[in-house]
Amino acid sequence: MKGQIKGKSWVLLFLLLMGIGIGCFMALNYHANPLGYFTNEKGLEYTFDDDFGRSIKSKYILAHKDDFDAVVLGGSKGGALNTELLTEYTGLRYYNFYFNMGNFADYLRFTDFLVKNTDIKEITLHLSSFEIFDYDRRDNGNAYHVPATISGNPFLEAEEFLSYLMTDIRTTIDTLQNRDTKDPATGEDLTTGMRYWDRNTRGIKDDPDGFVNRIVLKKERNHLRRLFNRTERLDRKQAEARAMSIDDLRAIKKICDNNEITLKVVVGASFLTERYTYECDEYYDYLRQIVEICGEVWDFSDFCGVNLNPYNFYNEKHYTRSVADCIVNIMYGKESRDDFGTLLTADNIYPYLEQRRADFKALQSEYFETGAIVYEGMDDPSYIPLEAYGY
Repeated sequence: MKGQIKGKSWVLLFLLLMGIGIGCFMALNYHANPLGYFTNEKGLEYTFDDDFGRSIKSKYILAHKDDFDAVVLGGSKGGALNTELLTEYTGLRYYNFYFNMGNFADYLRFTDFLVKNTDIKEITLHLSSFEIFDYDRRDNGNAYHVPATISGNPFLEAEEFLSYLMTDIRTTIDTLQNRDTKDPATGEDLTTGMRYWDRNTRGIKDDPDGFVNRIVLKKERNHLRRLFNRTERLDRKQAEARAMSIDDLRAIKKICDNNEITLKVVVGASFLTERYTYECDEYYDYLRQIVEICGEVWDFSDFCGVNLNPYNFYNEKHYTRSVADCIVNIMYGKESRDDFGTLLTADNIYPYLEQRRADFKALQSEYFETGAIVYEGMDDPSYIPLEAYGY
């Protein structure tokens, strides 16, 4: 009998120790906050580029839904759109709901989430062009999966919460070891949702030529070769992604119309070397369909001087904050540039596409004849200075 009691005591002690161990591990994960999942629970007002932004911002929106009545929805490019500047023009209070690697599957999910949980009056949908060839990125890693918050199911939310409390020990240790590189001063302000690019802004202002050559033009040779030698059409996966993206845009438009929400669509600026990922006839047809669905689309992605000037970009995929402010100013009529910004409609989409094809062929000829493309610099009118916009 004593042996049985002693055996039970050891089992209870083992379970107790195991429970304490699990509790300590959960507490450590909460403290380390891998992927930033517990940002809202900890009352933090900053986040980082590699955090689980989809979850962090969804939870922030639910907790502050009375603080805004409009959103910028899009991928990381759209993060530079200035919410305060947009408010100056419309009187609406904006939240920048950007997240990394935007795609139409997420745009539709979060449109539905916003409509069901907030009283927004406007969505400015920022498109980055390349997203049409990769429809859904939720299987690309933890930072991209669909957060349980948008399901409205408390059981799924609790399950997800516990799963992040049990994040693997390697991730937790790496987070603690790299904590110095995640100083709040280098993070993004969660209260606006914007992406501020402070480090890149300092870099390009301190050493413009070095920054452009080291960062913006880092993969120029390979990407220009792929862009101008592109002969293949979309593979089946890409063709399906484009079709599903268009279907989701129709669904987004219908949701907005049914709920009296204004949908504004803008295609952001795009540097030349990024275009190897999407510039083709299939993309032009995609643009045509966007205009057909939405009626009006602001396009800043053609082969204009701004997009051929590397000093307007933080890297080949992201334009500067001054370009972002210029985009907003042009959309609302405060500023104009002869070759930057076209309001696409049914009346001008076909001439626009013809000109875009002609511009591409001219650049392609230049590349084949010389083996390079000559870019403009900071002394050219195509350059949009950071200082001119207060950065």
